[in-house]
Amino acid sequence: MVEFGRLIEHVRQVADLETPSATPLYLRLQRGIEKAIEAGLVAVNDALPAERELAHALGISRVTVRNAVRVLVDKGILVQRHGAGTFVASSQALRPRQITGFTEDMQIKGHATAALWLERSSGPPTPEECEALEILPESPVSRLYRLRMVDEKPVCLEHTVLPHSVLPDPTAIETSLYAWLEDHHQRPTRCVQTLSARLLDVSHAHLLGVPTGSACLYVERRSFIRQRHAYSGSGAGVGAGSTAPSSPINPDKPTRRISLIRQEDHPIEFVRAYFRGDLYEFVSESTI
Repeated sequence: MVEFGRLIEHVRQVADLETPSATPLYLRLQRGIEKAIEAGLVAVNDALPAERELAHALGISRVTVRNAVRVLVDKGILVQRHGAGTFVASSQALRPRQITGFTEDMQIKGHATAALWLERSSGPPTPEECEALEILPESPVSRLYRLRMVDEKPVCLEHTVLPHSVLPDPTAIETSLYAWLEDHHQRPTRCVQTLSARLLDVSHAHLLGVPTGSACLYVERRSFIRQRHAYSGSGAGVGAGSTAPSSPINPDKPTRRISLIRQEDHPIEFVRAYFRGDLYEFVSESTI
């Protein structure tokens, strides 16, 4: 069952329909609906609210809604059934959920979030950060350290480190890091997380407002972005590009330069977070 109010609020926040933009309104709406589906606000085989309802709730035209839905149908995310409505396609059950940040996670669940900044700085990386981000010791990093609040209660202490090349100015982050990364086309596409139970030391316990030695969930995460790399090679009589004088194997046969594209995952974020054990739960969902 779709929770209409939460769906509309999420779409409105993601699509940002009221802000002037060069991106057409229907494409922003399409993105908002798609993100809501990825977040689980509309489940597989659930019906999308009617075109008229969406248009009225969002203050936009039905034509805009119709065009956004058409794009999602073309992408295979939605399916239209004659006389029944528009539904989330069953193929979505096999699509991995997009990586979301803390702010997005809590907003999806209907909670109010805030953050108390403890540090926003740049500096040289530690050996652990060099290894996690696969960078050289002389490569600077940006650090974000904040106390996360949910419904005015301290829930999480989060240390985030990113290469300076990804985030040159750490003070640019005011609320959601992942929203900023997406705006700059650097949102992570994959992450590796390690979770463990720990006891909070004096400083961490004090900031989280619990007794020293309280149990917490410790999360360590490396997030990656997929990048494409072009490199050149040569081959006798194949490929395209500039022609080399001759092949060393067959002097009478010219060689051609060929360009190849390779995709690689690069780490762009290293997170260490301490969640209060009495206020936070971790839920894992897998397709079997």
